[in-house]
Amino acid sequence: MSRRVATLAVTTLVVTALAGCGQLPQPQAERACGKAVLADWADGRIDRSYPDPCYQAAIDVLPEDLRAYSTARDDISRALYSHRELP
Repeated sequence: MSRRVATLAVTTLVVTALAGCGQLPQPQAERACGKAVLADWADGRIDRSYPDPCYQAAIDVLPEDLRAYSTARDDISRALYSHRELP
């Protein structure tokens, strides 16, 4: 088996495994803007507007303690939906 075919086979297996888990890696820019949304939320509200994928990225990178003991997930989801309603 050629090196190129082997690389393609391994890549396909990894992507398939990750897709089965629902955890495809996020691009670095999305993770960064997700962290920006979390930093904005740190005072309990989101004051700025972000591109839609940033809100989902923020939910995806939400630390477990914030996920369990805060309203961060709901607040971020609400900000996303109110952002979408804007003209």
